[in-house]
Amino acid sequence: MPLERAADHPTFELGSLLITSFVAPARGGHECALYRVDVPAGEGLPPHRHDHLDVFTVLSGGGRFHLDDEECEMEVGDSMVVPVGVRHYLEAGSGGAELMVAMLAGTKMFRDDGSESVPPWVS
Repeated sequence: MPLERAADHPTFELGSLLITSFVAPARGGHECALYRVDVPAGEGLPPHRHDHLDVFTVLSGGGRFHLDDEECEMEVGDSMVVPVGVRHYLEAGSGGAELMVAMLAGTKMFRDDGSESVPPWVS
């Protein structure tokens, strides 16, 4: 049975963000990645793009989501589908934000500084 207990989920730090990986290719999720991002109050995801779409859902807190030149407030239960190649990021509100993110396994992240990588939580 491909069960992974909560205590066994790997965690990663990205600046002030804490990322908990639930599903990734390294642990049997050959086609998908699922992870949670905990964003402290006043902090945010770094602006970036991907070579596949990704989906964000707000589990707690909320903030301002930026999608290219558009922005909107997101709160608990809201979801955002980010199309391939679209620059995006979230700025957490005063209560921080807890996000669930789903994407294809092996999705690359392209940052504004020109760096690109497949983050360990999706590989």
